[in-house]
Amino acid sequence: MNKLMVMGVGPGSPDYVLPIVYRKVEQCDILIGGKRNLELFQKYNKEEITITANIKALIVEIKKLRIDNKIGILVSGDPGLYSFLATLLRYFEREEIEVIPGIGSLQYLFSKGVIPWNDAFITSLHGKRIDDFEQIIRDNKKVAFLTDTKYPAGEITRYLVNSGVENKRVLIGENLSYEDEKIHDLTLEESVGIEVANLCVMIIYDK
Repeated sequence: MNKLMVMGVGPGSPDYVLPIVYRKVEQCDILIGGKRNLELFQKYNKEEITITANIKALIVEIKKLRIDNKIGILVSGDPGLYSFLATLLRYFEREEIEVIPGIGSLQYLFSKGVIPWNDAFITSLHGKRIDDFEQIIRDNKKVAFLTDTKYPAGEITRYLVNSGVENKRVLIGENLSYEDEKIHDLTLEESVGIEVANLCVMIIYDK
């Protein structure tokens, strides 16, 4: 039985896809991923399956196809951080999967800000109350996370300022690694109400 190859393809630009990923893609019969990730490998002319909201149907298809095919699953950033890998591990044993790491969007944004991140608190707002998140910001000198449509960047910082959080800076990354990339490095107060892409990456850190 062929192992599933779960490969991180970086923040989006081909420049940040590791060379080993290109080599592994060449070995695959079928590629599975989001539309944008699949576009990175169009020149290989592989059979493609686009990930949709129907994950259970996709899992059934993967289990059937992997008997006779080498399958590569392309995920944004690094597979180990808020990725499809966690979902796959609910249906497959670790021994059935091989992971190729990638450059994550948080790692990329830290590099753009010239900020070491070995001491950062990495989290997600998904499933959290905003007041719980406020305490995380207060308790840690660097907090990195991806936003979502429920909590846009400008509303997060508005809440924090209104709650009395002080002496923080905010680094916000939009469209990371693409030609229209935007990096905002602001004080917490300056970032209140900022209009950026709904899905962006943020670091809130001590001044």
